[in-house]
Amino acid sequence: MQEGGRRVEDRRFRFGGTVLPLGRRTYIMGILNVTPDSFSDGGAWLDPAAAVAHARAMVAEGAVLIDVGGESTRPGHVPVPLEEEWRRVAPVLERLLDEPALAGVGISLDTRKPEVARRALRLGVPIINDVEGFRDPAMVEAVADSSAGLVMMFNRPRPYPPGAVDPAAMRQTLEERTRTMERAGIAAERILWDPGLGFAYAVEDNWTVLRSLTVFGGGPAGLLLGPSRKRFLGALLDRPRPPERDVATAAVAALAVAAGVDVVRVHNVAVTRDAVAVADAWYRGRQPQEAGGGT
Repeated sequence: MQEGGRRVEDRRFRFGGTVLPLGRRTYIMGILNVTPDSFSDGGAWLDPAAAVAHARAMVAEGAVLIDVGGESTRPGHVPVPLEEEWRRVAPVLERLLDEPALAGVGISLDTRKPEVARRALRLGVPIINDVEGFRDPAMVEAVADSSAGLVMMFNRPRPYPPGAVDPAAMRQTLEERTRTMERAGIAAERILWDPGLGFAYAVEDNWTVLRSLTVFGGGPAGLLLGPSRKRFLGALLDRPRPPERDVATAAVAALAVAAGVDVVRVHNVAVTRDAVAVADAWYRGRQPQEAGGGT
């Protein structure tokens, strides 16, 4: 089977000693924020035991990846000092990595700080998710000698250029950053591109990016999408409270399957899992017995 000029069976996401084959299904990454101020679930999972219990629940619901964040990236967030971020995430990461029920689950750390990434890698965290897209050379250096998988989000500094967003130019930027990573010894199969919904462009431009998701397919890296509870969905549906946007998030996730997205990053795994399972069966012919949780 061909997809964007590449054989589907040749596509993979490699992190640590794990390989996820891409193109056969869309995987779910569950969000686990251990922050007091995240826009959707700030303060809900500050206790490490509660955080691990929530991770177990998300895996039972169908997540194969768990993304831990210790610093909010919501609009207007206050940057967190390095040691405070590490204080939040370290005990949770340690417990997740030692939890028998999470064996085989890809644990990811959402951070933009090179030193936090280094410490996490020393613990054995197999995935680093950088919302700055590894624009910082120190961040590239921090991950280069590891075997970690990397989520590279499209982002750019403010003020944003005037005019509508250009998905083709966004892809070009991601390709250029991927080549930079390859020059540092990081294979493209260790990378997932993230178009950065809710970041780096105006609210209405999220729809332009969604309509153009296929622009990002067939490249050297896999494709992750993070639509969960984002403000552009709330604006469309007049849903001011982020948890009210879970059904809309699931709708985006289902349509993302049709566009060839490999991973969707969400808060509500159960609702999204059902939507993705239906879409995988419809578009990829994936049978119900194949669509459950796990790898």
